[in-house]
Amino acid sequence: MNYKLFACDLDGTLLDDNSNVSTDNIDAIEQMTDDGIEFALCTGRTFYEIPQVLRELKSIRYIIYSDGSVIFDKKENKNIYEHYIDMPTLTGLYNLLSSYDTMIEFYENKEPKTDKSKLNFKSYQYFKIDENYIDVIDKTRIGIDDLSSAVDLFDKTELLNIFFKNEDERQDCFEKLKQFDNIIFTTSMSNNIEITASNVSKGSALSKLSELIGAKSDEVIAAGDSKNDLTMFEFAGLPVAAGNASDEIKSITKNTACSNNDSIVKYIYDNYIK
Repeated sequence: MNYKLFACDLDGTLLDDNSNVSTDNIDAIEQMTDDGIEFALCTGRTFYEIPQVLRELKSIRYIIYSDGSVIFDKKENKNIYEHYIDMPTLTGLYNLLSSYDTMIEFYENKEPKTDKSKLNFKSYQYFKIDENYIDVIDKTRIGIDDLSSAVDLFDKTELLNIFFKNEDERQDCFEKLKQFDNIIFTTSMSNNIEITASNVSKGSALSKLSELIGAKSDEVIAAGDSKNDLTMFEFAGLPVAAGNASDEIKSITKNTACSNNDSIVKYIYDNYIK
């Protein structure tokens, strides 16, 4: 098969456990683009959470971020697709989410914004945030003094990321979110929920990008490790799970690569493309 597009998740896939990208992965990205395969990032992170080396890598033209809410074209320096959560829905969601013991993050216009009082190590421990992700939070989050008052000003909210202290509350919230007709929600960590506008997902954005560049689904590779990658796997002709993914994810893709700590893009290039 001659592939035209490779969409790759970041955390747990392209990035290692320390949120770094290996030289081997970068070399493989450059090699496949030389071969005529478009390489696109497809992440739950918002734009400025993405490591600078990847944002600036010339071999990467397209970036799908915030779980598919936005597709950014680096060559044209503009968004070619965007879908935000509307204000009435955003207000209703905030009222629900703030009734739980949570740390609520607004991925707003490329930047993650949250309650300033919760941007500290004690809070990260309290919400059981993965220690490998703490450095990302410290470097990228914008603290808001009065988050409840700021919500009315957020008119480009791509995604809500919510960390829960209590698993029972998280499960209860999952059920109550079903009352909202114009959102979808997923998870990428054991303690979070990610919410986007309806009809937004990594898979829908990947489908849109494929249409724009003239790639059929069977000409698309998708690599990932979490539940928020499932829609991407459903669309791609060749879905590949990272070796560190759960057995549930691996059973869906039927294809498994090495772990995220072992240069997964190089592995897929060597074993499925070259």
